[in-house]
Amino acid sequence: MISETSGSGFSVLDGVGLVAGAAVASVHLRGVLDESLWGPGWVILLGTFGWVGLTAAGPFLYLLRRFARGLPAYPKIGDRLWALLGLPWLVTALIQTASPPQVPATPLDVFPASLLLIGLGIESMIALGVVWTTWVMVDPEQASATFAGPWTNQVGLLLAITWPIQFGVGLVVIG
Repeated sequence: MISETSGSGFSVLDGVGLVAGAAVASVHLRGVLDESLWGPGWVILLGTFGWVGLTAAGPFLYLLRRFARGLPAYPKIGDRLWALLGLPWLVTALIQTASPPQVPATPLDVFPASLLLIGLGIESMIALGVVWTTWVMVDPEQASATFAGPWTNQVGLLLAITWPIQFGVGLVVIG
């Protein structure tokens, strides 16, 4: 019998998912790098890269853990939320890489930015509702059981709780 906690540790496939999230972050921040950045600018840029990379890794980790590893008792609520939180970053990165770069800025350049902010708004409200009903409005024993489980469940719940930071990071990315 396979226990519920088997496979809950970090694996090579989890590393692959995190690297894929970092690739998505690099797509979003490729136009921000500039030689005129100094101290605080680099801190904000590295923090934004880390946040976007971690959040964007959610859909990749969900797919890899669900289908490649086939873990028992997977996914939990935090895993689903992490996948949801990463979708706007992933979709807009795909749109940015699929469209040819425009030398003079056109109104079409606004489309990925608008889509990102709309996606962040929708997924943040969903995350807020799910966290409120499954973690806040329940007794402490059930809340601690919700937070238990693999590291991906815990990270997903923590990212869902910090949904306002998503908007701040989104505003930094769209400039």
